[in-house]
Formats: sequence, C-alpha cells, structure tokens
Amino acid sequence: LDEIGDLPLALQVKLLKVIEESRFIPVGGLELKEVDVRIITATHHDLRQMVADGRFRADLYYRLNVVPIHIPALRERADEVQPLLQFYLAEFNQRYGRSLTWELEALDALTDYAWPGNIRELINLVERLVVTCIGETIELFDLPDEVRMVRHDGAGDVLLPLRKQVENLERRLIRKALVQHKTTREAAKALGLSQATLVQKKKRWEQG
Repeated sequence: LDEIGDLPLALQVKLLKVIEESRFIPVGGLELKEVDVRIITATHHDLRQMVADGRFRADLYYRLNVVPIHIPALRERADEVQPLLQFYLAEFNQRYGRSLTWELEALDALTDYAWPGNIRELINLVERLVVTCIGETIELFDLPDEVRMVRHDGAGDVLLPLRKQVENLERRLIRKALVQHKTTREAAKALGLSQATLVQKKKRWEQG
C-alpha cells in the first residue's frame, strides 16, 4: 500500500479490521472472505507525528510498524543516482527504439540535483529526455532549467569564454525549436534562420 499516510481515517478503521480479523467482504459481495497476506506499506509522511496530531490511528500504526525500514531520500544517496540513470535510460531506449547515451557533464548535473520528487521524478525525467532528445547523446543543455541551474550555481567564478557561452545558448535554442516544430524548415523560420544554416549547425554539433 503506497502512501498509507494519505488514507482517510474512515478507511484506516476498515483496514485495521481486516488486519485483526483476517477477513473482509469484497465490494459488491455478501459473504466474508478469509485472507492470509503480508502487508507492506510506504509513506513519505512522519506517521508518528500524524498519530500525535490525531490524523492517523495509533492502533493501526502499531499494527503496521512491525519491521520499519527507513529509505533515505534520493538526494541523500548521490552515489546511486548515476546507476539509476543508466538503468532507466537502457529501459526507455529499448521501449522507444533509441540508442541514447549520457554526456558526462549531464550526468554530473543530474547527480548534483536534489531530486525533490525522488525516484518518480528521476524516472519521468529520463523518459521525457529519451522521447524529446534530438541527437544521440543527452547533453547538459537538454536538461530542464532547474537541473542546469544547480550545475551553474556550483560553478563558482569559473566562466566559459563568451564565444562558447553564445554557442551553447544557440545550441539550446535550436534544439528546443527542433522539438517544437515538425521540420527543420519550420524550426529555422521560427528562429529567423535559413534552413541551410540551421542544418549546417546541427550537423556540426552531431559530428563533434
């Protein structure tokens, strides 16, 4: 049962009864059914505090709290971020018929990110990148602003040459235009470039 802390008090009573009696009446049924199950629950709430506040039943809490396991937030397990990114990239590559790889700088930025949404946020982000990435490598500038800003904030006073910064910004804008528009002609028109110029820049980046 995921997010047991969100269970309304009325349903908490019913769950407690099932645990204590090992039987229940299915929805739409008339007869009691015996059950022999192990219940595993998860929550991001502090259930002990919820019990103190009267928002979670104490008797249900102690029934469930037999073998508690604390799993730290993803931000506290930075060494696990890159293996998870590689695992889900392989999974979504297979699902969508892609062969994407990670740029090292992108991996470093994702490792530094705090992941407020934990593993769900990571999975959703990897899937989005696999679907929207134009080239064969997921680069720093493919990442959402909130991820890249963390990387930039940690860069201290180290600055890239202006020419390189302009090139990076240009690449990012062209990549976004290519995602938003169906053809290079439409993307070039939206950016105020000729189609030949856009295609030339794109080829140069893909070649290295």
